[in-house]
Amino acid sequence: MDTKSRSVKPALAFLAFVLGVTLLVYSAAAAVIVTVASRGSFYIPWRDIFWTDYQTTDSFHSFIEARLYELASAADTPEEENPLEGWDDGLLYRVRADGVLKFSNTDALSPDRLPDGYNFLITYDGEKVTAVKDGRDISSQFSPLPFADPAGVSVSLAAAEHPPASGSSSLASLVGSLRQNRAFFFCFLFLPPLAGIALTALSIVWHRHKVRADRAIAWFTGRVWLEVKLLLLVPFLWVCALAGMCCLAALMGEVLTYSIVRYLSVPLALWWAYLYINDLRYNFGHLKEQSLCAACVRLLRRQILRHPAAQRADRRMIWQFAACLPFFLFCALSVPAFLVFRLPLPLLLLLCMAGIVLIGLQVWLVRESRRSAAELDALLACIEAAGAGRLEGAPPLPPDSDFHGAAEQLSHMEEGLRTALAEQVRSERMKVELITNVSHDLKTPLTSIISYTELLQQEEGLPDHVQDYIRVLSDKSKRLQVMVRDVFEVSKAATGNLSVDIKPIDFAKLLRQTLADMGEAIEESGLALRPRLPESPVWIAADGDRLYRVFQNLIGNALKYSLEGSRIYLELTAADGQAAAVLRNTSREELPDGVDLTERFVRGDESRTDGGSGLGLSIARTFTEACGGTFSVQTQADLFTASVSFPLTRERPPKEESAV
Repeated sequence: MDTKSRSVKPALAFLAFVLGVTLLVYSAAAAVIVTVASRGSFYIPWRDIFWTDYQTTDSFHSFIEARLYELASAADTPEEENPLEGWDDGLLYRVRADGVLKFSNTDALSPDRLPDGYNFLITYDGEKVTAVKDGRDISSQFSPLPFADPAGVSVSLAAAEHPPASGSSSLASLVGSLRQNRAFFFCFLFLPPLAGIALTALSIVWHRHKVRADRAIAWFTGRVWLEVKLLLLVPFLWVCALAGMCCLAALMGEVLTYSIVRYLSVPLALWWAYLYINDLRYNFGHLKEQSLCAACVRLLRRQILRHPAAQRADRRMIWQFAACLPFFLFCALSVPAFLVFRLPLPLLLLLCMAGIVLIGLQVWLVRESRRSAAELDALLACIEAAGAGRLEGAPPLPPDSDFHGAAEQLSHMEEGLRTALAEQVRSERMKVELITNVSHDLKTPLTSIISYTELLQQEEGLPDHVQDYIRVLSDKSKRLQVMVRDVFEVSKAATGNLSVDIKPIDFAKLLRQTLADMGEAIEESGLALRPRLPESPVWIAADGDRLYRVFQNLIGNALKYSLEGSRIYLELTAADGQAAAVLRNTSREELPDGVDLTERFVRGDESRTDGGSGLGLSIARTFTEACGGTFSVQTQADLFTASVSFPLTRERPPKEESAV
């Protein structure tokens, strides 16, 4: 459910942002249109929007004054018809002219005796206007009628408290207009801004989700070719121009000049521009990567790079020559043109000479470029040979060659490489011989020391302090023997003289055997070793004796340097064609950063005095790589992790060997 909400929220946040901003834009446009229109013939009395009694509105006052004026004008004009006939539903009136009743649709009208359902009466006695509503005089709210000679005209006009909902009535039309104005205000000027503000606020609250939506849109637009985006600029600019004309028409009050469909160009231009800006924001540095022209150029370059450098240079010269062909053609066609139009002969000769010189220059450039390309090709071949270890020497180039200096420098470099290589080989040979000789020379006296030490340990009646001396001498001599053996084996592995017997072995069985052989040392350490080994065989191709030594070193290293009371984990897994044994332990001392612990004579703690040689991990790595495996060490704070991995093999040992 949480995953689904996380995937939906970016879409909702972006949708809220789009709808909110669009509603705010349209609300602002509607406000501008109404403001501009109200200054002209589309005046909207804003106070009438919140009416509860229609008789208190400015529209009603204007309406009743207009009806009163029409009746008075009709009474003052001979043979004038009744202006309210057929439109007087909800209105009662009596009109007299010179004491004669001229228009009427009721028997009597007076403020004291209004018919049921009527609560408003306005009268004109030829001089002033009097208005009464619910028995209260409100004459000050009305203006006098603009008559030059109003004598002899009197008009009484009453309005219903609740006008008719429909029918042929000017009063019903007035109330309908008031309701339309109110609906227009709430639907276009009140609710859209509120909804726009709410949706925009929601998109701000969900800003991080909107950013995810922007990135998703940028990912999609980033897959569109740059050329398509540039082509879409043409309709985009047309939509922007149409949106600008619509906005200008609204500001000038020409609201009806454009249809509602054309006004949709405003949000379309807005969000189209948003897509361009969002794309530039996230994909500005990668626009060339998604370009059809750039893809064609990259494809052309890949095709060109398949050829040697000399051929590439030749082709560039051919293209250069082909680019000048239009000018050559112009020169050739200009000769008959000069003859036909009788142009000056010197000008014709000058043009021909220019064409000949240009052709000769191009031919010379092509020849020089082809020679340089051939020399460059030979020089690159020598560089590639030197990189592969074949020092063949730089090609002989003439002194005027563009690459003569580079060839000499290459010769000097190869000579230096030969000297350095010979020195390195001699140094390695001397080092191996020295280590071999020293190790061999140390073995004989060291064996004698160990033998005599063992004889001394068998002597009886020696003082206790002498026995302690003999014990220390025995431990140190045996440790020295192990160190000499380690140095000898590491030296042989470094020179490639380490012999290995690769055959199929069960990795899990080898680890169990190693743990069983080191069981006594594990118990004496006081540490808990937690093996996680599969029950089924895990077959790899390696030297069992060398790999046994690897894990003997790793487990011994963990037992020696782990934190007291901690646990050591040994796990073997087989997946994706690889078998990996991982050993983890918590170090007693702080592990250094930036130190390769698998290098020879490197210790995790330089202050240790436990007699370690610093060769344990180096031997483990050397033996693992000699068997065809991969060895790696990782440290994180005090956590030490060693990993030994080998490819799985389908080979199996012979049955007689596996039985043994």
